[in-house]
Amino acid sequence: MENTNETSSKNWLQRLKDESWEAELLVSAVAIFTILKSFAVLNWMVTFFIDHLDPSQYFLGYFIVVFGFLAIGILGAMFSIHFALRAYWVGLVGLNSVFPDYGLEDSAYSPIYTKKILKVLPKISKSIAKIDELCSVIFSAAFAFMLIYFFATVFSSIYLLVFNLLKDIVPHWVLFIPAALLILLFVFGMLISLPANLKKYRANEKIQHLYFLYARWGAIAMYGPFHKSVLQITMLFGSNFKKKKGLVKMIIVMLIIGVLFGMTKLINSQYGYLVNTDVAQDKSRVYDYYYKENNTDAQLLLAPEIQSNIISSNSIALFVPILNHETRLMGNHCGLQKKKIISDNAERQQRWKANLECYASHISLSINGIPIRVKFLKTDHPKTKQFGLSGFIPLTEIPEGLHTLKITKEVSSEIEKNWSIPFYFSPK
Repeated sequence: MENTNETSSKNWLQRLKDESWEAELLVSAVAIFTILKSFAVLNWMVTFFIDHLDPSQYFLGYFIVVFGFLAIGILGAMFSIHFALRAYWVGLVGLNSVFPDYGLEDSAYSPIYTKKILKVLPKISKSIAKIDELCSVIFSAAFAFMLIYFFATVFSSIYLLVFNLLKDIVPHWVLFIPAALLILLFVFGMLISLPANLKKYRANEKIQHLYFLYARWGAIAMYGPFHKSVLQITMLFGSNFKKKKGLVKMIIVMLIIGVLFGMTKLINSQYGYLVNTDVAQDKSRVYDYYYKENNTDAQLLLAPEIQSNIISSNSIALFVPILNHETRLMGNHCGLQKKKIISDNAERQQRWKANLECYASHISLSINGIPIRVKFLKTDHPKTKQFGLSGFIPLTEIPEGLHTLKITKEVSSEIEKNWSIPFYFSPK
């Protein structure tokens, strides 16, 4: 009776394996579509971090988005390769049902050529088995990596949110304790894993026990509720490494492809601003993002904007973006109170006016070194929807020719941003 149940269980498992390719193809197709859409979400995260995070926390946002782009790139490469291989496998299985093996007597080619080429080509049955094995490995590895990335993204986002909510209440060194503990855990893991995997120390009880403790408890910290699933998959890989070295090497190659794919997407984002906010501007160069006509696809403006590099009207329409965290810094400098519900219209108007005067007092303009005064108004950019100041600079007393508009935004006593925007004035 027991043998019958065992046979039935094996038959059920084999049937599940035989039919799982349909679900794999469906999951891969959905995953590829979702991953390609996820790059837009990551681009939004970059702009959100630039806009809302305090510059002192930009490095945290930088690591989150870089890890996100690389992780999504790796997942995209894995699922794309899996989809292509599994589709090829389906074709081979179908072809094998029609032609069980290569033919010699019915070949359209000469017997000599057919015999020689068949010595080079693998057997169809072996190719089917090998590709099926590879697809299963890729799918499992992608699933494990997806769990790791999902937990890391959720944890880091919640940590960053809690940090900003409590930074004015709790000392910063206290809030950095979780991050410091994770870094120490990672460093300890690196230090213990190197000797633990050397042949010399494989029989060392103390080192192997320390390695076990790190793997056991470190997995909980790094993978959260998914730690057992991730450990299960990684142990299957690791414990069969010698028997399936080729498959593991293939996974490493796909990781490299995924990193390159993610890097190409990362380069096209504004992530660089998170690591270098004080990039010196080349005064002898014209930057396209200074002009509205070139910003039709912009998601976030990091520099002031005028309508064009050639001005034919009698005024310049200027927009100076003020990032979300800059409004807080400027408001603190001016002594503005935090937003509160105001029922009286006169008091509300007075507050709005004070806000405008505060932000405008931090902006100074000059053309060709001559200071100019402009009456600003608060506005939201029509394309990026970000907050800023808009104003019109009269050009009635400026001769035709090349000029330079210099804009200085004093965010705080420590942060000052300067831009020099060249334009050619050609009145009608």
